[in-house]
Amino acid sequence: MTTLAAYQGDGWSVIGCDSRASDEAGRPMTIATHKIIENNGYLIAGSGASRGSNILQFGWKPPKPTKLEDLDLFMTQKFIPTMRKTFIDAGYDMKEDGDAAAQDSDFIISVNGVLYPVFQDYSWDRDIRGIYYGGNGGDVALGVMEALDIDKSKTPEQAEKIIRKAIEIACVWDIYTSPPIITKIQYAK
Repeated sequence: MTTLAAYQGDGWSVIGCDSRASDEAGRPMTIATHKIIENNGYLIAGSGASRGSNILQFGWKPPKPTKLEDLDLFMTQKFIPTMRKTFIDAGYDMKEDGDAAAQDSDFIISVNGVLYPVFQDYSWDRDIRGIYYGGNGGDVALGVMEALDIDKSKTPEQAEKIIRKAIEIACVWDIYTSPPIITKIQYAK
């Protein structure tokens, strides 16, 4: 259960999250390990099963792209395959014979200030408007970001303020979302 909100600016990105998790019985807790993690130069925000974020935070050192490397190719050919291998090694990947590869989390990943949403089937797609969201309260956050014209943000601080407000409102309307709200900014390298 989660609310993730992110925005892709010109040469920078902002990701925000709430801090609530719940156990299998639905009992909530405010988690000590944030849903946005910094690992080897990446910002990785996760929603869905916490296991995926646990592995990416504490059980993996992601590869770094070279300065000349095309990021789309890098994410497709290097980052995601090593991420999946790490999940397989940890027993988290759920592929069975004849099925497509899958895991139980969605991620918004920032590399060199560029956002990549990585879905449960390990695919990624970027939105032309640069607006991203995830988790149970993501729809509420998306509506707030749209209403507050996040796509007109000229600075990361402007986008961060809107993302913070979007998650704050999601905290009111989504029982699985609560403060504290965490935001991170990453600049292009």
